[in-house]
Amino acid sequence: MMMLALPVPISRLLVPAAVRINSRSAAHLAALGHGAGRVKKTSDAQHHKTKIDEIITRLQKLGTGPLCDADKGHRLAASTSDDPDVQKYKGLNLMDTDLMKLRHAPDDAMPSVMVGVARTVQMSRPNDFLAVLCALTELSTGDVLVVNTGGSTRAVAGSLFTTEASRRGCTGIVVDGPIRDVNGLECFAFSTKVTPYAGTVQHLGDGVDTSSVICAGVMVNPGDIIFADSDGVICGSVDSFSTCLHDAEHIVAAEERLIQGMKLGVSLHSMTNFDDHISARKEGKESSLTFKDLRTVKFTGVDHVEVS
Repeated sequence: MMMLALPVPISRLLVPAAVRINSRSAAHLAALGHGAGRVKKTSDAQHHKTKIDEIITRLQKLGTGPLCDADKGHRLAASTSDDPDVQKYKGLNLMDTDLMKLRHAPDDAMPSVMVGVARTVQMSRPNDFLAVLCALTELSTGDVLVVNTGGSTRAVAGSLFTTEASRRGCTGIVVDGPIRDVNGLECFAFSTKVTPYAGTVQHLGDGVDTSSVICAGVMVNPGDIIFADSDGVICGSVDSFSTCLHDAEHIVAAEERLIQGMKLGVSLHSMTNFDDHISARKEGKESSLTFKDLRTVKFTGVDHVEVS
């Protein structure tokens, strides 16, 4: 799919207010409250959870491509802007696509993307997955388990693990290391390796969400949002995803209009500033490839089409 610039500088687009969340789960935050402060802490935790739920609902209609396009624009804006609020954008991070592979997506998955809140596990002993099994008991609806196996060569999850994870409402697992039972997995499953050999279950480890983990070259923090589809796995803070949402939605809408036009006989190039862009680049001038105003495109065989 073509990556086209937005017709309006991305730094000027309206974006949702950034949202922050502690690395612990909202339920855990609420449980920390006591005495006079408990009501406020519980209220804050519920507010965080509501914000994350809203972001996840909107993300379910997107894909990694539009999110990466939006991220690219915001990174550029952050590196060139004098606005401190724009400069603080940290960005989304794509796990190494040569390493992290989609092993299973549920046939009935609607939407066809994996999105949820990261629950992290760092295995202290390679080839022993008791820490991962213990983490399973703490998973709940909307979680994505992210595991660094510490260089394991034995599988740390398979059909039994993912079936239980699915039963608990877990959206999926992302493993820097091997998993197995590819044909019998239940939830979304991504991993860097596959092996039929399972590890041992003797070492407890440090528990879930006790540290950040490296997964396919990307640092994942407890509470980060994980978004994945067949093209790859993206990780980022709630703030970063919140910042990208509006622009990614705009890109999806524009691409849908382009596809509609092509299906009705209009060329892709005619719906962009392609000719002007080529001329400008031949002259060495700065230029961006942008969509035209697709709300009033005249499609072949139709007098006039308004695309809202």
